[in-house]
Amino acid sequence: MSQRSSSKALTLALAQSAAGIIFGWGNSEGSGLFSMTSYQRRFGECDAAGICALSTTRQSAITGLLSVGAVIGAVGSGSIAARFGLRKTCIAFILIHLIGAAIETSAMNTYAQILVARLLTGLGIGATSGLVPVFQAEASPPKYRGLVTGSFQLCVTLGIWGVSMTNWGMSRYDNSDISWRIPVALQMVFSACLLVGFILSPESPRFLAKQERWEECRKNLANLRGLPEDDANIDVEMDEVRAAAEKDKERGSAKYSECFSTQDRIAWRTMIGILVQIGQQVTGINFFFSYGVQFAQAAGLANTYVFQIILASVNVAASFPGVIAVDRAGRRPVLLTGAATMFIGQIVVGSVSKAYPDNPIAGDVLIAFTCLFVAAFASSWGPVAWVVCGETFPIRLSSLCVTLGTGANWLFNLIIAFAAPQIQARIGTGICFVWAGCLALAFAFAFFCIPETKGMSIEEVDALYLSGTPAWRSGSFKRQQEEQAIKSHEKHYARSTHREGGAQVPKDSQPSSAMTSARPSMDV
Repeated sequence: MSQRSSSKALTLALAQSAAGIIFGWGNSEGSGLFSMTSYQRRFGECDAAGICALSTTRQSAITGLLSVGAVIGAVGSGSIAARFGLRKTCIAFILIHLIGAAIETSAMNTYAQILVARLLTGLGIGATSGLVPVFQAEASPPKYRGLVTGSFQLCVTLGIWGVSMTNWGMSRYDNSDISWRIPVALQMVFSACLLVGFILSPESPRFLAKQERWEECRKNLANLRGLPEDDANIDVEMDEVRAAAEKDKERGSAKYSECFSTQDRIAWRTMIGILVQIGQQVTGINFFFSYGVQFAQAAGLANTYVFQIILASVNVAASFPGVIAVDRAGRRPVLLTGAATMFIGQIVVGSVSKAYPDNPIAGDVLIAFTCLFVAAFASSWGPVAWVVCGETFPIRLSSLCVTLGTGANWLFNLIIAFAAPQIQARIGTGICFVWAGCLALAFAFAFFCIPETKGMSIEEVDALYLSGTPAWRSGSFKRQQEEQAIKSHEKHYARSTHREGGAQVPKDSQPSSAMTSARPSMDV
């Protein structure tokens, strides 16, 4: 494939990662809003003295209903996309997100209006976060798949950073409604940009192939690859798309029940996709970004908004090496190193905050190791969970299996949103030890269950799972496959030489001759 086609496909796939911005923005905006006087006065509960506050129950409901909508959007969008196409489905859910954000921005005094708005924005965020990785898997060149899929998480961190900076900037207008309306309204800007991007994008060629709309399929494929419709590369890929569509037609429409089939180890792979997304959530990262201000207050830190900005900035900065490392170091080393480092960070933060509350030096240590925790997440489980989930499944089932994984991500986001404030209210910063325990389980899961798939095509990933190779030995699978292919070639060459010569080829000469033919000539 030409450099031009690779560049266009890569640019388009990276542009879709903007869905991550509205993901991070919507999921983290509450951390700052909950501490704003105007927001508390409008949507909190006031006592006889006129002092207003948002109860932990209301905080949990506002945060959690976004996750409820996201779970529904993520799981439900897969079957909708299979019927109407990725492009149309994403456009519809982005419009739902815009409606929800508009309702939230215009809220006056009704707490229920905020809840409805959060549910609608969650529907849009959940659907796009589930479908965008599937679209990227089709659009991006295979050698850049880890980079492209990992960029979604980078955009999530940019959304978190953006809303943290906006909340900090608006905190000076604490008594005015613009302090919270501006952060809420800005998410509509990014959602509108994403909407324009999808309007300008072609529909998935594979969806059109399933509909047997072959002329549109060729046209969109050529548009996606940046090549003329009569290009030889388009002919080759169209043959592959047609063959895959005919094979899928024989099997019938993909169903969610197939995601749990034991055939081709699909159920095992679905479990990995779901658990790696759950593992991303139980690290505790979203607790720090959804309730970071409240955690800082409990830890005795003075400037809680600055603490949130520091974490968000570290989150963005550390995402860049993570996106690069996933295709260089591999999936397993990054996940294992990240889990171990996060475990250390949580243990130190929990211990220091408990042993030395309100101590300035202890506060500096707490900030440093919280930053270490966030950096480790941003460069490991943040991007790699999306990469693993996006490349684990065969193309036919990918949209369904990936949305199941995304739904699990949002489901545990919901559980954490409701449970974490209640737990922290009882044990304070000791909640860090809960996250540490979850991280120990995540490390064990990554070691025993997640195979190394660096540099593999989707077909090679299929072969890896079908081989039953243990995850901790999977790093050598591709090399072994290549060595086996070379040996098979040598054996075939030796047999053909024997048949053509009509005489027995000496055993000692067979490997030498075969190896000579398998290697490119060094003569000029």
